[in-house]
Amino acid sequence: MTLNTRLKKYLGQQFLIWIGGAFIFTTFISLIFDMSEVAQTNSNKEAFHFFNIALISLMRLPNLMNEILPFIFLFGTIGFFTKMRNSNELIIARASGISVWQFLAPGLLATLLIGCFFMMLWQPISSYLYMQSEQFKESKFYEKSNQLSISKNGLWLRENTKDGFYILHAESVSETDPIQIGNPVIMQFDSQNQLVSRITAKSGILGFQNWHLKYATLQNAVLETSEKENIYIPTKFKTDQIVDNFQAPTSISFWDLNDFIDVSETSGLPVNKYEMYFHLLMARPLLMIAMVLIAATFGLKHARSGGHISGVVFSIIFGFLLFIFAEFMKTLGELAMLSPPLAAWTPGVIASLIGITLLLHREDG
Repeated sequence: MTLNTRLKKYLGQQFLIWIGGAFIFTTFISLIFDMSEVAQTNSNKEAFHFFNIALISLMRLPNLMNEILPFIFLFGTIGFFTKMRNSNELIIARASGISVWQFLAPGLLATLLIGCFFMMLWQPISSYLYMQSEQFKESKFYEKSNQLSISKNGLWLRENTKDGFYILHAESVSETDPIQIGNPVIMQFDSQNQLVSRITAKSGILGFQNWHLKYATLQNAVLETSEKENIYIPTKFKTDQIVDNFQAPTSISFWDLNDFIDVSETSGLPVNKYEMYFHLLMARPLLMIAMVLIAATFGLKHARSGGHISGVVFSIIFGFLLFIFAEFMKTLGELAMLSPPLAAWTPGVIASLIGITLLLHREDG
């Protein structure tokens, strides 16, 4: 094993140790704060006790850690450079002719691999646990009405047909399988956007490739009405696609997001927040790399000048500014003011380019 290989292995190990330490510390703090939040919002419930609160928070924790992962790498990298500086290892390595890129390569590679691991494996598990936590909380602290609502006005769906399209509105929706809808109204339109019929019913069920409406009133285009005990409207919707609309994007697996977006978009459902979340997951490894570059930029600068505390402060400030900018871009993407890919990838790209530029300047200077 050459000296260069041993050095890279050592740097990679030290980097992972500090990232692991930051992860454990942040996990502990996040668990305490989340338990406090759950306890405060449910303290007056009959099922309120430590076991339920702890179980809910533990199931929510993996999803929370996935969201704050870039900050874990920011703080871990700061700790890594602090250790390297205090032991003079950073100064010795730089004095021996090791470039900044050789010094950072093990950490950047580890960051990329960990980011991909969290995106492809951790997130699907965390999304499942988050959904379980919500169902457990609902069963323990709230009445089991199984009534869900996409908005204050209930459920709205639009689906294309071979002759046009239809719009369905229901005042209430159950989370059962099969899905049951209350007081549904279906308006059918032709390809020229002309109203063909209007159907009102007391209830309905999402069956196999159809909406089964019970005790319905059918009104045609010339306002003639007729009573029907059962009416069947063809549909391509499935139970899981309807239920997913009531869930936060974080409760849907990374591997299921793309298919869900395609089906919903074809059916005319709004998908901005799901597209935004999908691209945020894709861009998160780059954002994590940007945080490492930010910490490295200020860490290397102040290791030379001796202003270590100021380097830590500047790293944290820049990291939080990047977080605020990323949240701002996320909001623009969810509101369709920017395309989700542009809104998701821009913060990581800009921050990485700034970090690379400053490091190149530091290396040349």
